[in-house]
Amino acid sequence: MEPQGIPEPLDKETIIRGLGESIFSRNIILYQRINSTNVLAKELALNGAPEGTLVLAEEQTAGKGRLNRKWLSPDRENLLFTILLRPPWDADNIFLLTMILAISAIDAVKEMTGIDIMIKWPNDLYIRRNKLGGLLTEFSIKDRVVEHVILGIGLNVNWMPGEEERLHYPATSILAESGMRVSRNELLSRLLKRFEASYERALAGDTDDLHIRWNELSLVTGKDVEIISQDDVIRGKAIAIDRSGALILNNSLGEEIKILSGDVSLRFQV
Repeated sequence: MEPQGIPEPLDKETIIRGLGESIFSRNIILYQRINSTNVLAKELALNGAPEGTLVLAEEQTAGKGRLNRKWLSPDRENLLFTILLRPPWDADNIFLLTMILAISAIDAVKEMTGIDIMIKWPNDLYIRRNKLGGLLTEFSIKDRVVEHVILGIGLNVNWMPGEEERLHYPATSILAESGMRVSRNELLSRLLKRFEASYERALAGDTDDLHIRWNELSLVTGKDVEIISQDDVIRGKAIAIDRSGALILNNSLGEEIKILSGDVSLRFQV
């Protein structure tokens, strides 16, 4: 844990010690302030950066989530990072990496604090109806073969949401939920060690447990939801998330349909 009230800076040497022998300890790039860790990671990927490159920032000026939503984060309070991967897969397997990162974050936070976290499809981490973090997966493919995958995550750690944030956006943090300030260096190391172990299993073709676990942690399964796109609103009951990352929904006509994440938003029906 971190001493109460003292912001702990991210530190490369501390992170490397925590990771031990790892693909993520070989090329760590840490910025005090940057526009976006995903943007920089994409530039590095195009310039041949190796798999396992880790881009960290204490503060982002242009962080974003899905649908170009802004991700605001105060300096030295949260975890904002992106990892670069080059799996020898076709495009259909990319959602596995989002699964692995979400589950790794959930398990690392649980291990340190005991907090239970759920996944709101397609890529948000929630505690009850309050958002703890979000993931953003971007990738490049050529002839349906993956060239690189950029996995970014923003996780609210030692930031305490104010009244305005709670009023306009249902945000929470590890500090708000547990009352404890957590070492971000330790949390990052634990998260990435879990990710690497699961990634290695996935590369070997062992993915059944990942899919089962994702559905067990799904906040939406069994709930009545609205899927909102630019052209339509679809209402129904969420049944499961399939291996490609699509949401299986029973609509109001009793039909089972598949919703791809794409440019859609999900809301719970009140």
